[in-house]
Amino acid sequence: MHGIQDVKQRDLAIELLDHLCTWERTKPLYERIIDELRELGNKPRHSQFEQEKYAKLQEAEEVIPALKYEIDAAKDSLRCEDFYNLDRYMESLKIIDVWLDNILAPYFPSQLTVIGSQMRYSPYSTKEVFESFANPNENFFYDIYKEHYLPSILKEDIDILGVSITSVEQIIPGLTLAHLVKQAAPHIHITAGGSVFTKLVDRMERDGSPAFQFLDSMIVHEGETPMLKLVEEVRGGGDLSKVPNLVWEDKGKVRVNRPFAKEELNKLPTPDFDGMPLDLYFSPERVLPIMGSRGCYWERCAFCSIPFDHMDFHVRYAENVVEDVQKLKEKYNCNYFFFTDEALPINFMRTFANKIIEADLDIKWTGELKFEKSLLTENRMELLYESGCRKLIFGLESYNQRVLDSMKKGVELEVIDRIVEECVRIGIGMHFYLITGFPTETPTEARESVDFVVNNQRILNSPGFSCIISQFDLEKGTPLENNPSEWGITDMHTPPDHDLSLGYSYKISTGMDSEEAEVLYRELQEKINEKVSTFPDNYSLSDGLLYLGHHQEELTTS
Repeated sequence: MHGIQDVKQRDLAIELLDHLCTWERTKPLYERIIDELRELGNKPRHSQFEQEKYAKLQEAEEVIPALKYEIDAAKDSLRCEDFYNLDRYMESLKIIDVWLDNILAPYFPSQLTVIGSQMRYSPYSTKEVFESFANPNENFFYDIYKEHYLPSILKEDIDILGVSITSVEQIIPGLTLAHLVKQAAPHIHITAGGSVFTKLVDRMERDGSPAFQFLDSMIVHEGETPMLKLVEEVRGGGDLSKVPNLVWEDKGKVRVNRPFAKEELNKLPTPDFDGMPLDLYFSPERVLPIMGSRGCYWERCAFCSIPFDHMDFHVRYAENVVEDVQKLKEKYNCNYFFFTDEALPINFMRTFANKIIEADLDIKWTGELKFEKSLLTENRMELLYESGCRKLIFGLESYNQRVLDSMKKGVELEVIDRIVEECVRIGIGMHFYLITGFPTETPTEARESVDFVVNNQRILNSPGFSCIISQFDLEKGTPLENNPSEWGITDMHTPPDHDLSLGYSYKISTGMDSEEAEVLYRELQEKINEKVSTFPDNYSLSDGLLYLGHHQEELTTS
């Protein structure tokens, strides 16, 4: 793997999910529910929290016996052809969510679902993250990692542990794991990576970070070569100042190894998923990630921090990506691929599609791209479909020209209309991302965007259509942060103890304030939910891709 041979890869997220959805493994949790019910029941008085927890434990005592013989079957049904029976698919996911909600009752009020977790500890505050370590009665990651996963990690006798934290939701589980490993084996060099830390570099350099109590380093921006160099230095000279893109602590001071380096994408090997528990995922077929580029060629959207994360836009040759697809298809018996690019370049897609067709590779793929007029030339969309493209993911954001211009999206409504019509005509599924509450946006303008979707039957009836609306967040590293007055933004701030915050609270002089935007967001979300089916396409883009491919095969063979 990229020059390192003695590597073990694990996905503790799916391992944990599989563990918790197995009755035999969770019997001790059910016994704990019964014990805690008895203990609380014997108390003469209860606090408000104890009353709420007691009610949850009572619910779990009733629900778990009713589902204990169904949970394994529900999990297994998602890994076989039953997955493609929509009723069974929805039933299985509902069983799993209800099961998780109840089997983790001892950790109330913390919750886990298939798609995320919730705790009363803020992932934006190192102080609160540390508090979660001290309360394993609520931090189920701490409790379960320590009992079931820490021993197997230590058994590997590793000298370096890399923890990937790519979203806010992964902060508490990722740092919990790092904390546990450092406690048990202080000699292991623990490094963390992911875009979360990239956005925090300046703050950590200025103020330091308590996370270095259990992290030895962090890799920011791109990580393949830095990870290789880190292994070489930890095992060799030990000079961390030689490792590109590394953030580390030296004698109590945070050091940042600048200038930041970007990867030469065409020198990277094909991704290696050896050791990953691919058979544990809740789908009958594999959907593997592939990459054609990093960053964004547009780099102008006012709300977007992608250029900050990746520094410069750079591309892997389409020929190399086709070779990646060939190798991954053969090695992992995979026919479905998901481009991780933030915005697929149009010329790259044209070359990629041609090469896939020339190689006669039978695959299905999806990816995210920008509405571009050049998509409408040279029959490019027909070419994409012929190469296996079954869904395109668009950052629509708004269907109001003034708002699009204010966002600096660089697209005309007429181009959006024509591309949407082409997708419908050809049979390429579409996913739209919408944003509501963008600075200066009015409620009327926000409703126009949602009306474009919910009043357009051709869109709603198109194969695999999905649409997610989000409330605007002002993130670090965006043009909005750098020039807030252009959008009437004032008083940008974060709570003093939110040292891991990736954005700002703010005030606005034009448009909706955050409270108005939240009320409208809920209204518009409900409107979309009434018209756009949640399952499978709005629930999981990967699952939706599998459905599109499977049902096309059914039509072909019938």
